[in-house]
Amino acid sequence: MSPYRKHIVIVGSARSGTSWFSELIALQHRYRMLFEPEHEFNTKHGKLICDRYLTVNNSSDNINAYLKKVFANRVDCDWIAQISNRKWKRHLWPFVPKKYIIKFVRCNLSAHYLATHFKIPVVYITRNPYEVIASQQRVKFPWLYDLSWFQSQEDLCDLLLENYDFDIKKQNKISNLEKLCIRWCIENSIPFLQNDRTAAFEIYKYEEFKNNMNFFLEFCKLHNLKPLDDIETTFTNPSSKTHPKSNIITGESKALILAKDDYQIINKYLDIFEINLYDRKTSV
Repeated sequence: MSPYRKHIVIVGSARSGTSWFSELIALQHRYRMLFEPEHEFNTKHGKLICDRYLTVNNSSDNINAYLKKVFANRVDCDWIAQISNRKWKRHLWPFVPKKYIIKFVRCNLSAHYLATHFKIPVVYITRNPYEVIASQQRVKFPWLYDLSWFQSQEDLCDLLLENYDFDIKKQNKISNLEKLCIRWCIENSIPFLQNDRTAAFEIYKYEEFKNNMNFFLEFCKLHNLKPLDDIETTFTNPSSKTHPKSNIITGESKALILAKDDYQIINKYLDIFEINLYDRKTSV
């Protein structure tokens, strides 16, 4: 029997709604959220698993030891514990949490490994690439444009060549938009190569949850999660990571910040990586 019956892992690309979704679950009393323990700068050992394509063949004792500590709630810092009740360090008391929610945005490529090796429930959140990339352009996190983590992994490079005839090592003189496209496509294609055969983790679209509270409530029921008492109100609130200029906060109806040529570039990479999760768009 899996030792992680009280756990749920949430993965997805940055700006895909993982914060909104995980907070909606983790704000419940006595639920403990570990926020992005893979962060390469804000966590001590996060770089061990950051943007890593993990398999049974390329993992290591250090990586597995760190993941076990994460799942055992034995890693802590201001970043990881930012959505936690830290009074008297209650978030670390082993008898307090009824549920553990571990939220990642740079562990997509490890989703299959986490689910199969650790026998831990993994939920994969996708969001349409046009919305995601437009949001990523707005926040401009520097790491979003850094493909070196991917380029340094020979097995991942070989996998991209074999499946998509795509040589990531040659992708250096490209625009920032192209870097975002490549990152999103890698994060939303490679994990599914294995999952199609084994169904190791669950895949949901952010839009399925955001547009239907009952769908979210059914998810909670399926995973034995207790919704917040004020879920009707909380459900429509922005997450703590929502950009202050987002129309979710301002209430304004704004078009995506994408030019017509941007759509063409995004679609080019969606075609290369054979991604058909969403219908293609050519304009707003």
